[in-house]
Amino acid sequence: MRAAHGSGRIAALPTELGEAHEPTRMETFAASAPVKSLTAVAFERLRVAILCGELLPQERLRIQALSERYSVGATAVREALSRLVTEGLVALEEQRGFHVTPVSRAELLDLAQTRSRVEQMALREAIAHGDIEWESRLLSCFHRLSRTPPPTSPERDAPWSAAHRAFHEALVDGCASPWTLRLCGLLYDKSERYRNLAKSSTHERGRDVDGEHRALLDAAMTRDADAACRLLGEHFAATTEIILAGGSSATNDPPAPSVARSQPSA
Repeated sequence: MRAAHGSGRIAALPTELGEAHEPTRMETFAASAPVKSLTAVAFERLRVAILCGELLPQERLRIQALSERYSVGATAVREALSRLVTEGLVALEEQRGFHVTPVSRAELLDLAQTRSRVEQMALREAIAHGDIEWESRLLSCFHRLSRTPPPTSPERDAPWSAAHRAFHEALVDGCASPWTLRLCGLLYDKSERYRNLAKSSTHERGRDVDGEHRALLDAAMTRDADAACRLLGEHFAATTEIILAGGSSATNDPPAPSVARSQPSA
């Protein structure tokens, strides 16, 4: 051991006997970084595939097949699947391995009600405390959404979906609660999974989605929390009704009658 020149610290050096060099924290991080990045890539690709309905409910997830499909190592795929288990998008059964979590009418109704309550709470806080920057973001996101062509094909669905998500995020981001916003994001993702599995546009059945969004914008901008929460609950309930009416792979159930519209939170 000897002092490193000009550092004032003791630097660890290999001995003349060939003692093994102990890796530094930076070297350890550098060695593990590629593995972590591959896991992140696998996680994101698998997550998107599940949320978009590319990987269907209850579909078996064979690690080797996924590794070849997404050109990512088997270890990264296994770690990504384990992370998706914690998000509730993948399930792990002993002796049977991983599979995409199932969907059901009961879960959809519970999800819709929970999302409505949480986002209504966040919207109330945003309306009460949102500043001019919040108003500006909301107006900008609504403008982009209103100018984005509605989804009539898979190719046109992605831009509209991105604009739609941005608008709903802008509605509530004035609440300034990171945990609430994180929960809103999680519930949005789970809701989009059902919408994508239903393969039916929310613009169908004579529904005026643009009008619904404009009414939400107007209520938020005039700081009418009661009206905004009522409209948001109705907006979510309308989408839920369309999914339930479609049945099929979105719920693993036959078409069901309309559900009662959600009421605004207190």
